[in-house]
Amino acid sequence: MDKTTLGGIAGFWGLMALAIALGGVGFAAYIDVPSIVIVFGGTTSVIIGQHEGSDLKRIGKALGIATKEMTIEPIDELIEKITIYATDIKKNGVMSVEAKIQEETNPFFKEAFNLLVDNTKPEVLEELLEIKKEHIENRHKTMIGMLTNAGSVAGSMGMLGTLVGLVAMLANLSDPSAVGPAMAVALLTTMYGALIGTGLAGVFENKLIQKHTKEMISCDIIIQGAHMIAAEESIGNIKMKLGAIMPASDEE
Repeated sequence: MDKTTLGGIAGFWGLMALAIALGGVGFAAYIDVPSIVIVFGGTTSVIIGQHEGSDLKRIGKALGIATKEMTIEPIDELIEKITIYATDIKKNGVMSVEAKIQEETNPFFKEAFNLLVDNTKPEVLEELLEIKKEHIENRHKTMIGMLTNAGSVAGSMGMLGTLVGLVAMLANLSDPSAVGPAMAVALLTTMYGALIGTGLAGVFENKLIQKHTKEMISCDIIIQGAHMIAAEESIGNIKMKLGAIMPASDEE
């Protein structure tokens, strides 16, 4: 599991619980059914209305990805592996790595190098892999966008709940017993919206963005590596050009 994601979420909610406990009024004061209906129910309804059913079914998988460690190998190791493949192919021919390719666990890497085995022309290979990468990117952006919307909608529902509570409060100023519950709705809906947006949707969204970025860099390196091998470029050129794609944070 991704310890930073789970640790961050646990830390956030733990600190919120501690703050409430130290506040002296107990947890019951922070539970308001109308506010829960407005924020949680409203946010869920809007998200369902904004997205296709096929995308909604994938949100659970996306959240699972956010809480798991990335399975993609480090960039420097990927470059080294491609260089080894290129050296082997140059010495013994592309068929010498066919069996080894089938053992690869990265589907994008396997597809790219299977195209090499099939003697696909460099320009065709690059075009096919770019199309594949674009589909992956669009799929990721849909899930990230859903979480972005969830955070935004939760905040908006919090504000709507605040307005509902204020209207109810102003309409019942003559009845002191009604002012308290109305004020609770006004304040707690804003609180619930902020908690969802910051402590859940925001965390998952940013973690998916980071993992998406790393996967896209990995795909770029695989595309360029496979293209250069197909074009029979020198091992030195392959290593140098792939190293140029590596993010600064991954360089030694």
